[in-house]
Amino acid sequence: MRAKIKVRKTSQMPLAIDYPYWLASAVIKKLDEINPDLADLIHSHRGFKHYTLSNLILQDQKKSNDGLQFKNAIFYISSPMKEFIKKFSGGFLTNPDFSLGHTEFTVEGVELVEKEDFKENMVFQTISPIYVKTRRKVEGELTDWDLYPTDGKFYRELYNNLVRRYKDFHGKEPSDDFFEIEDVYTHKRRRYTINGDNRRCSEMVFEVSGCEEVVEFAYQSGFGQKNSMGFGCVKEVEEEC
Repeated sequence: MRAKIKVRKTSQMPLAIDYPYWLASAVIKKLDEINPDLADLIHSHRGFKHYTLSNLILQDQKKSNDGLQFKNAIFYISSPMKEFIKKFSGGFLTNPDFSLGHTEFTVEGVELVEKEDFKENMVFQTISPIYVKTRRKVEGELTDWDLYPTDGKFYRELYNNLVRRYKDFHGKEPSDDFFEIEDVYTHKRRRYTINGDNRRCSEMVFEVSGCEEVVEFAYQSGFGQKNSMGFGCVKEVEEEC
């Protein structure tokens, strides 16, 4: 299930381009405000968080040399946990004000969206970039190594991560774990700063082939890693935002 959250910028301050970490932090803070027990249940869990965020989708962007200047935007929060989405959405309407850095916002509406028409072959477009990493030796020490779709290990790590998350959420392996990215139609490299660390990630349009239940889980919880930090949220190419 997804919540489509409509927001209005209430200050004149432009929004810094590198805002996704602030958005992820605002969601965590808001969840703690509206339902501390649910927030503690999700964020004390040692495994995966099982939700993902889109970037802000700006509806009336204006030219600005100082950052992002706009008035209205939307973003999505998506999860296979329906109760989490419902409670989170209700709380956002009850307490609608939040900030990203020094820029103030208010929530003007929330719409719950439940997609049901999943197929074995689908084409997706990222609405927040996909982040995938591995571990490699650099100067004799193991270190995190961010991957792009031009690296074959990108696909192996994405698949392995998806199956681990599915098992963590459902408590069992999928009945059919077939899943692969058939083709990447477009790919754009991005770099975001997350809690002081630079993360290389990818905006993509890509085709997947796989078991419907695994494809649905990937859509709801996100592709790749660090989904709750605002990575890996997608829409079907036919969907409108």
